[in-house]
Amino acid sequence: MKRYGLLFVVVAVLATTSTGYTQNTGVIANGPHDLSNGSAVRNTDTTIDGQTCVFCHTPHGGANTIPLWNRNAPSGAAYQLYTSSTTDVSTTAGTIANGVSGACLSCHDGTIAMDVLTNVNGHAFGPAVAFSAQGTARATFSSGGGGSSNIMNGGLPFLGTDLRNDHPVAIVYETARAAATGEFVQQVLSGAKISVGASAPLPLFGSSTANATVECASCHNPHDNRLGNFLRKANTGSAICLSCHIK
Repeated sequence: MKRYGLLFVVVAVLATTSTGYTQNTGVIANGPHDLSNGSAVRNTDTTIDGQTCVFCHTPHGGANTIPLWNRNAPSGAAYQLYTSSTTDVSTTAGTIANGVSGACLSCHDGTIAMDVLTNVNGHAFGPAVAFSAQGTARATFSSGGGGSSNIMNGGLPFLGTDLRNDHPVAIVYETARAAATGEFVQQVLSGAKISVGASAPLPLFGSSTANATVECASCHNPHDNRLGNFLRKANTGSAICLSCHIK
């Protein structure tokens, strides 16, 4: 993990010419993650009926690893992972796919259509339901909603399955810190929350400081785009990088 260039995974910037796309907002509605209308894709499926949260969450029948998650995890089979001669920690494609970052990549790796959901409208469980996009979609999405069947492709926020040029995720922070204690900030446990960084600390994900991992959501808050790119804090002076790295 040490001494690599910090190329953070930008998991949430939907490339489109829609006027709703660039809105920096503290709520999901009308922002880049609102796929119901006025954003990257205009939903025309009356089953979904203009819902906003449904693309990620459902009140019933969701996955319990990610709160009420309404999507299947990607397989991760094709992931190419970050590697470096100075890396102190590694992970596996399966660990990424089945963890917190896999939730982000279930849209952003382009292997699962954005609108294939586990439980539409919170009704009794049934097969996944897809929708079609209106012809107003541009850039990342064609008039059919994506490269094929609403699958994300082409430029950020599409990451693809080649993750070699992105900050590694699903890596155990303490493994790297223990290997080079002078290069990484000590993580802090407060109740059940684990974080790192003195000012506006970033979250780590796990049950203890021994196994807590760095994930896409360590740097990005999918529910808050006030800073753009869904960043958890401004990166002025590389503040995000320096939350973890002592340089």
